[in-house]
Amino acid sequence: PSAPPAKATVEAAAAKSGPSIPKRAGGPTRPPASIEDFLWNIHSVLEAFGESMPLDQLKDAYSKHLGHKCAIERFLVVGEGGLAATLKRIPHIVTILQEKDGVMLKATLNAGTTKEQLVSADHSYRRQLQQ
Repeated sequence: PSAPPAKATVEAAAAKSGPSIPKRAGGPTRPPASIEDFLWNIHSVLEAFGESMPLDQLKDAYSKHLGHKCAIERFLVVGEGGLAATLKRIPHIVTILQEKDGVMLKATLNAGTTKEQLVSADHSYRRQLQQ
């Protein structure tokens, strides 16, 4: 006997409502303990998405991909300018594009970047800010 069609309908509806991003191989990860862990997670989510991601899908994509809530406020101040203004402060991690469909995000670092390379890029960026 074939499976009831209800499950397929629910999955199709879910696909339309949120970003299409695969769950991370190996199951859910622990919430980030440091800013470096959080930046790595953001990079990983944008890299896994594979194309420009609408700004308003970032938190859902993050949760779906990593299996925990995107608590950006724990690591970066989200002020009156909202999420876009916050992400503009980490241009070495997130590239913000203004496209006809609205604000889009993509990973600044190349696909295949290691966590060590990301941390090194973050430290270099912070040193530049202090000069």
